[in-house]
Amino acid sequence: MVRNLVEAEFLPRFGLAVGTYLLWAAIFVSLAQTETAGAHVLTAVPVFLSAVLFGIRGAIVGSTLSLVTYAGLGVAMGTDTFDVLFRGGNLLNVSVLVSLALITGYVRRNPEQQAVSTEPKIESDFNNDSEIEGWVDLHQIEQRREQLLAIAAEFNSSAHKSSKVIDVSRSVVSHVSRALNPDFMAVAVADQENRSITIEQTLGLRLLGFSAGDGRSVSEALSDPVTDLDLVVMNADDLTAISERSYFASTAAESGIRSALVSTLRDDEDLVAQIWICARTPAEYSELEVEFISHISDHMKSAIVNARNSESLKQLQQYLVGQNEMLAQMQDGVDVTEGELRVSHEQLTELNDSKTQFMSEVAHEIKSPLAVMIGYADLLRFDAVNLGPEQREYAASIEQSARQLAVLIDDLSDLTNIESGHFTTAKEPHNVVKVIDSVTEGLKVSDPNIERRLLVSDALFEFEVEGDPARLSQVFTNLITNALKYSDDDQPVEISTIRTDSESIRISVTDRGLGISDEDIDRLFTPYFRSMNPEAKQRPGTGLGLFLSKSIVEQHGGSLTVSSEIGVGSTFMVELPPYSSQSLADVA
Repeated sequence: MVRNLVEAEFLPRFGLAVGTYLLWAAIFVSLAQTETAGAHVLTAVPVFLSAVLFGIRGAIVGSTLSLVTYAGLGVAMGTDTFDVLFRGGNLLNVSVLVSLALITGYVRRNPEQQAVSTEPKIESDFNNDSEIEGWVDLHQIEQRREQLLAIAAEFNSSAHKSSKVIDVSRSVVSHVSRALNPDFMAVAVADQENRSITIEQTLGLRLLGFSAGDGRSVSEALSDPVTDLDLVVMNADDLTAISERSYFASTAAESGIRSALVSTLRDDEDLVAQIWICARTPAEYSELEVEFISHISDHMKSAIVNARNSESLKQLQQYLVGQNEMLAQMQDGVDVTEGELRVSHEQLTELNDSKTQFMSEVAHEIKSPLAVMIGYADLLRFDAVNLGPEQREYAASIEQSARQLAVLIDDLSDLTNIESGHFTTAKEPHNVVKVIDSVTEGLKVSDPNIERRLLVSDALFEFEVEGDPARLSQVFTNLITNALKYSDDDQPVEISTIRTDSESIRISVTDRGLGISDEDIDRLFTPYFRSMNPEAKQRPGTGLGLFLSKSIVEQHGGSLTVSSEIGVGSTFMVELPPYSSQSLADVA
């Protein structure tokens, strides 16, 4: 019962104290005529009641009022004046009464002060309010403070345990709604990467543009006048005054909002979040409630930063796990592919060795029959006694075809030796110009029409190289016959030589034929390659000549290059180093 009296509203407690004083005065007047001692004792009743109801202040005021009333009633009844209070033992009694009243008031106040001192440190946020003077309900304010302190401490603990931004927003709405019971509330969180801010949680009324999921750009949000301060309290007049410049104020005013509290959370110059709290009642939010929201905002900002870091860390962990799984799969695939490639390489090597061996054996087996065919065809071609002109012409055709087949067999044999690493050339000094003369003379004998097309420069000079004359003859035969084959019958083929700056000799074979495209030049010296030009495909060939020619020239320490233009012609250039005492094998 005493606790109920202490925690009651101010007016009921004040009324109870006044009523007790009046009752004591009536009893004092009636007892003073018969039982003075009893009347004196009853003075302590209203004094101690005031101390219990209002603490130390109640004890002081109650004692003073009792003594004044006691003396005043004595004077009114014709007894002694104030001197009666200080006569004999009355002074001691008054002192004891006042002391006991003060002790009672202190005991009544002390537990409350101890309870306040044991609150968390966040109490300091609320202890700056000025002391209310006069007869104000201090206990009710303290109760409100304690309530807000408890909710703020609970939010502080809950928010910093949240690992998601959405959970922090929910916690803000939950705790603020318990503390302030707003008609409308919304919490928005900014996305710094996309420079936008989105409503995460709402409560109560539906305001257009302030529903969960609604968003706008950060620049648009900061242009609203309500964000000029970190924390702003507005009444209905304030909302109306800025409604033309503030979307929130105009929307709130249209929805019947009469008081609002807006908190804008910033990290340096970056917008972090916003909180809107509104009520339809005209009463503005108190200083305690504003400080409560300020505290909530501060801890919400740090909680959002922590939650974002936690979310980023989880995303990074998930990404790394995914990358590890992908790398593991790739490693498995690489292991499988490596094994398959190893097997394929072994199989291809085995097949290539088999092919090389087969081609070598076939070339060897065909050469002997071809030599016999060429020999007998040559005899028949010159047998004028037993064969007529037509028959001797047939024999000449047989001999020519057999010799072409022999050249092909030689090319295949050379290719096989190159691929197997057994291709070699003789090493002897000789005059390369004499090799060229030998080749051109042989071609002129085989076909009289060639003589008029071959233009051999008169500036050919003696130049000694070290190598294999037969192999170099094979190179120049291939280059000159290709030039004749890929140009028209009436077009000349020019052969010239020059001495380079490095004292090498460069032999050029130039035709005015079809020309070679850049795409074909890139693959021109690979085995079996034939040009994609339809006209060139109509000319016979195996695609081995240029590959073998380049290989032979490089065996001599030289180079084979080409320059060409479609429809104009081509020039093949063989460059050979001069003879020296150093072996070409060492140079190669």
